[in-house]
Amino acid sequence: MTKLPKFISSKTAIIIAAVVLAAYLILVLTVVNLGQNKLKESQHSELELKVAHYAYALSYFFDVSQDNIRVLSVDQTINTFFHNRNAGMSMAYGLGTSLFKLKKLLKQLVVQRRIDNIPIFKQVSLFNLDGNAIVNNSDTPLTLTVKEINKLRQKERYIQVTPTGNTISIRLLQLIYLNGEPIAYLVAEISNAMIIQQLTAQEHLGSGSRIELTSDRGNLFIWDSLNKATNHHLNKQLLQLNQAISMTPFTLRGWYEPVNNKDLFTSHWFVLVLSLMAIPVTLGLYFLLRIEHNNTVLQTQVSLSELQQQQLSIHNYQLEKEVSKRKASEKVLEYQATHDSLTDLANRNYSLKKLADAIELSKRHHSKILLMFIDLDNFKHINDTLGHSAGDQVLIESSERLLASVRKTDTVARLGGDEFLLILPDLKNNQQATVLAADILQLFEQPFHVQGHEFFTSTSIGLSIYPQDGDNPDTLLKCADMALYRVKDNGRNSFSFYNPIMNNNILRNVSINRRLRYAIENNKLEMYYQPLVDLHSGKILGAEALMRWTDEELGFVPPDEFILLAERNGLIHQLGDFALTEACQHAAKWQTIAPIQIAVNFSSVQFRDSHGLLAKIIAVLDATGLPHDKLDVEVTESLLINQEDELSSMLAEVRRLGIHLSIDDFGTGYSALSYLQKYAFSKLKIDRAFVMNLADNESDRSLVTAIIAMAKALKLKVVAEGIEEQLQADFLKDLDCEYGQGYLFSRPLPADAFEKLLIADNS
Repeated sequence: MTKLPKFISSKTAIIIAAVVLAAYLILVLTVVNLGQNKLKESQHSELELKVAHYAYALSYFFDVSQDNIRVLSVDQTINTFFHNRNAGMSMAYGLGTSLFKLKKLLKQLVVQRRIDNIPIFKQVSLFNLDGNAIVNNSDTPLTLTVKEINKLRQKERYIQVTPTGNTISIRLLQLIYLNGEPIAYLVAEISNAMIIQQLTAQEHLGSGSRIELTSDRGNLFIWDSLNKATNHHLNKQLLQLNQAISMTPFTLRGWYEPVNNKDLFTSHWFVLVLSLMAIPVTLGLYFLLRIEHNNTVLQTQVSLSELQQQQLSIHNYQLEKEVSKRKASEKVLEYQATHDSLTDLANRNYSLKKLADAIELSKRHHSKILLMFIDLDNFKHINDTLGHSAGDQVLIESSERLLASVRKTDTVARLGGDEFLLILPDLKNNQQATVLAADILQLFEQPFHVQGHEFFTSTSIGLSIYPQDGDNPDTLLKCADMALYRVKDNGRNSFSFYNPIMNNNILRNVSINRRLRYAIENNKLEMYYQPLVDLHSGKILGAEALMRWTDEELGFVPPDEFILLAERNGLIHQLGDFALTEACQHAAKWQTIAPIQIAVNFSSVQFRDSHGLLAKIIAVLDATGLPHDKLDVEVTESLLINQEDELSSMLAEVRRLGIHLSIDDFGTGYSALSYLQKYAFSKLKIDRAFVMNLADNESDRSLVTAIIAMAKALKLKVVAEGIEEQLQADFLKDLDCEYGQGYLFSRPLPADAFEKLLIADNS
C-alpha cells in the first residue's frame, strides 16, 4: 500500500477525495442539466416547426379549396342554367337539360377532387338567395339559415363551421353572380377525413401527441397517441402549442410529451452516491453512461428533425409546383370564362363588362359610344346544307373580317350563335356610325369559301348610341336588338338606328301576344263571314270566313297584326283549328238555307305539317257533317315557292277528296303559270289592290283583264276581292268574272247576322 506524503493525513486525503468527488459529481450534474435543457429546446423547436407546417398546409388547403369553388361559381354550365332560368325556360324546354348538366358538374367536382385518393369535398350544393336548394345531392341535404345567408351577402365567400354531435361540419360558401348581381350560393362541405390526413402527415403511434382543430363553434378531434395516464385531463406537464390558421376561423392545438426529465438533484441515485463515497467510480461511470445515453437520444432527435426538415422541404417544393400549376390553370379558366371558344372573341359577359367600363370613361370625357348588334342572315341555311363545321368556319372568318374593320380600341364580341357585338367608344357623330355600318355590310358582300363551295351571305345590323339611347349596357343592348329586329322585318341586309317608337311597337307586340293567349283560352275570338256573290245573278253562293278579335284592353286588333304574331309564337295552329271548326260548323248549319261554300284561309306555317293538317281537315268535316265540296281551302302564292313533294301530295289529296282549292291574292306574290298548271285549283282570287283602282288606273284594268283571260283559258273560276263601287262590278261582269266580294255587297258579318242575310237572299 502506497504511503501518503507526511503533510497529507488520511483525513485530509479523504476530505480532498470527497471534495474532488463532489466537484466531479457537480460537474457531471451540470453537464447533464445543460444537455437536457438543450434537448428540451431542440424538441420545442422541432414541435413548433411541425405545428407551423401543419398550419401552413391547412391554410393552403383551404385557400385552394376556396379557389376551386370560386372557379366553379363562374363555370359556363352554372351561367347557362341561370340565364335559361331568367329567360323563363321551362323544365321541358332547355332548363331541365341545364339542371342535369349542373348536377353532373357538382357531382364531378366531388368525385374528381381528391388527394391521396381521399375526396376533398363531402358534398357540393347550390342554393337560391332565399336559402332554398336548387341542387342538394346528398342523403343528408345541406341547409342555410337566415343568419348564414345575411352573412354571405356581406362577404363574397367565407368558411362556415357547424356543430354536428361531438364533432363539426366545415363548409365553404361562395356567392354566385349573374350580370354583376348576386343570384345564388355554392355550399361545399369539406371532408373531415381530408382535414385529418393533412394534420397527421408526421404523426406515428410512438410520437406521444394529441391534436385538435378548434373554433368558437366546436372542435374537430384529429389525433391522440398519448398513453392513458398522460392523457388523463391533458396532464399539465405536457407541452402545449397553439397555432392560428390564417384566413380561417380555426386554431390548431397540440399537446406533446416532453423529454424524460427526472429531477437530477433530488434523485435517490444521487443520494446513494453521496452516501456511499466508497463507490464513486461506479457512480461516476453510471452517470457518464447516462450522459452518453442522453446525448445519443439528443443526436437521434436532431437527426430525425433534419430528416423531417428535408421531407418538409420536398413537400414545400411540391406545394409550390402545384400552386404554379393551379395559377396557370386559373389563367386558362379565366380566359375561357371571358372569351368565346370558337372565335377567341370576347363573350357576352366580358363584352358587357367592357361596355360598362367604356360608359364610365365616356361619362368623364362627355363622349359617345356606338353599339352595333350584327346578325348573319340565313345562317341556319348554311348549317342545314353544309353542316355545322362549315358554319363554324363562316363564324371564324366573319369574326376576322369584323376585327380587321375596327380600331384596336374597339371591342368585337360574339354573343352566341351568329350574333356579334361591336363596341366603338369616342364616336364623333352619327355620320361616322352610318359609314361604319355601310362598310360592314360591304364586308359581307365578299364570298365565303368553305369546303370547296363558294356562297354569299348578308348581315343585318342594329345600332344604338350612348347616352341618347341608354346609360347602361343592358338598355343599350336592348335598343340595338330592337333596331336589328326592325331590319329583319324589313327584309334584312341593311342597318337601322334605334328609335323610341320601336320600343312602343315591341311593347304592343308583347301585349298582343299575352292577350291573344288569354283570348284563345277564354273563347274571346269570333268568326265573321263576308258573302261571295254571283256577279250576274247577285245571289250569295258562298262566304269567306274571317277571324276578328276585340280585346278588353287593346280594343280591336287587326287580323294582319295578331295573325303575324301568332305565326311567330306558334299560336297559329290553335287559331287555324278554331277558324276551321267554327266555319265548318256554321256552314253545315246553313246548308239547310242554301248550298253555299265556305272559304277558309290557311297560314303557310300550318302547311309545315301537311299530313297533320290534312288529317285535321278531314276530322273537322266528319265531325261537323259539312260536305267535302262545300269547303274551299285558300292558299297564298308564297306557300308554293320552293314547295316540297309532301306539300304537293297533300294538295293533290285535298282535290281528290272533293275539297275545293283556291289561290288567294293572285298577282301580289311570285305569280307563275306553273302553279296554276301543277295544282288543280278551282278558283283564282284577284287581290283587292288591283280592283280598287279599276276606274282610274289603266294599267290595273289591263292587268285584271289579262288575269281573267288567263283564268278562263285554264278553266278557273275568278273571284274579285274588294269591290266597293258598282262601276267596278260592272267592269268585272263585262269581262265575264263570275264572283265578287266586297263592301258593295256586304261587310264581314257575325254568324247570326250573316245567317239573316242568307235567309233574306233566299226568301
